[in-house]
Amino acid sequence: MPDSIKTTRICLVVAAGLEIATAALFLFIFLSGAVLIGWGTERSRLLGSALLGATGILLTVFFAAFGVADLLIAAGIAKGRPWARIAGMVMAVLLLPAVPVGTVLGGFALKGLLGPDARAWFGSPNGAQPTSSPPPTAV
Repeated sequence: MPDSIKTTRICLVVAAGLEIATAALFLFIFLSGAVLIGWGTERSRLLGSALLGATGILLTVFFAAFGVADLLIAAGIAKGRPWARIAGMVMAVLLLPAVPVGTVLGGFALKGLLGPDARAWFGSPNGAQPTSSPPPTAV
């Protein structure tokens, strides 16, 4: 595996770890809020509490799903799957607005996926892998 592809894979694994950690943090924050407000009290039926609870669950699911997707894409990149290159580029672009860490991770991932090593690693568009030696000629 070329070094630029290894770097891309590592960037996606690190991003996945950060996303899963963020999901766990949101889950902790919103569950703590639910416990402090109380599960069966009158305050728990207020609109703000309901919206915050739903928001916490949605954010947790969102970040956890992105983390799992990044791990799956990183595994596909390690195996040289063509779909992983495209999915990796999409995830790298989605990481760019997350300043500063996401921007760095997304930039390195894009650099690796758009470089010449990626073309060789993932093969040509028709699926034929490049060979390191010329094909045999008839004598």
